[in-house]
Amino acid sequence: MNESGKQQINKSNSSSISSFQSQGTDTYEKLNEMFSVQDQQRKTILEARDILGESANNLSDEQVFSLVNELQFLVDSWLEEYEKNTFDGKTLNELLNTR
Repeated sequence: MNESGKQQINKSNSSSISSFQSQGTDTYEKLNEMFSVQDQQRKTILEARDILGESANNLSDEQVFSLVNELQFLVDSWLEEYEKNTFDGKTLNELLNTR
């Protein structure tokens, strides 16, 4: 093989390695994000179980997490409705972003 062919192969291999390393970094970041989310969910479940006390003993982790999410949705909805009633149809976020 001539020198030009070797250089092309080296460039190709170098490009492939860079692409692989980039994909590895993306995968690593995605895995970290996924585990971070799982850790946060676990903390949320433990905090909710602590707050609920004995009433959470018969609930699965999925049920506790679902309960927390449903309550959070209700709180967010009620807060948004209150803000719109208080601030002429706008939420506090909308008011702060318009200035």
